[in-house]
Amino acid sequence: MVSLETIRASNLKTSNLENLVAVFVGGTHGVAESTVKELFLRTTKPRAYIIGRSQDKADSLCKELEDLNPGSQAIFIKKDISILKNVDEVCEELQRREKKINILFLSAGYMSLSGRKETPEGFDHKMAVNYYSRMRFTMNLMPELSVAGKNKELSRVLTVLAAGSEADIDMDNMDLKKNYTLHACLSHCVMMTDFMMEELSKRYPQTSFSHSYPGTVKSGITNQLTGPIRLGVKVLYSVMTPWILNFRESGERHLFQITSSMYKAKDGSAGIPLNGGLDIAVGMDGLKGSGAYLLDWDGRPAGDMAILRKYRDENAGPKIWEHTLTALKRAAGNKRMADENEEQEQKRREQHASGALNMVGWRAG
Repeated sequence: MVSLETIRASNLKTSNLENLVAVFVGGTHGVAESTVKELFLRTTKPRAYIIGRSQDKADSLCKELEDLNPGSQAIFIKKDISILKNVDEVCEELQRREKKINILFLSAGYMSLSGRKETPEGFDHKMAVNYYSRMRFTMNLMPELSVAGKNKELSRVLTVLAAGSEADIDMDNMDLKKNYTLHACLSHCVMMTDFMMEELSKRYPQTSFSHSYPGTVKSGITNQLTGPIRLGVKVLYSVMTPWILNFRESGERHLFQITSSMYKAKDGSAGIPLNGGLDIAVGMDGLKGSGAYLLDWDGRPAGDMAILRKYRDENAGPKIWEHTLTALKRAAGNKRMADENEEQEQKRREQHASGALNMVGWRAG
């Protein structure tokens, strides 16, 4: 366990990090909100883009952040990121504004006890938010993250989900079009995220990639629950309060994860120097400083190594990489086709209406 005392000592040194550019997806609540607050409290003149759905919450948060850090900027972009077309639009806007990005923090989540419910692009809604949209953000923004890495600046991607909850998955049914269950949904999102972090670190060795488990933190993810289930979760939270990770502590620990050289890129050294007897973290492949990390709530390595070895022996990494890229490409094509069909249908309706108005013998009165 990385002690909170050690983390706070490291975070105090982040004042040396100036003009960081960070993107927080799902940043108006929960883990991302607590982390972005720590970023603005500790670093010097950061600029953060916060992607979410609540304008009112974002307005209040952005004002609070800019008040914390004179000269800083907090910019809200309102989007539903369960639709990959929306993700692309956000990324295009970010790329118009920024030449480099130092931190990509992905924590938008969706919790529901319902079965498979597809988005217009053909993904299960939960998998779209918890996995596919996060990978789309990462792939789209790698050029800007790579600029930071090549400049020997901080270059970090951290996705907050459930590292350590690995389980068996169906390699021939990764998108769960068949045999969908909630357990399978979680297992697939976790395992595919694990191996994508590793595959990304191989291709972009100057950027650090981490998949973390945040611990039990009160957040807005339960807002999608209804009725007695939501009430039950709230009661559980109240009973477990002494064991639930403090909101502020969660932000402190995640700021440490995205700034400490403990979680360095494979071919990078940027980050706050180690203190308190710490060492470079062991990566997913069992090697120190590999650039792909699975992290428990307290910063220690996580992950069920036996299951990961089993699937690595089955060449899971390259297979998940190919599935993900193919699925993202297919989704773009499906959405484009749907848009084109809608455009053609609209033209047909307009032509029909125009034809009705220009029938032989018809005259305006």
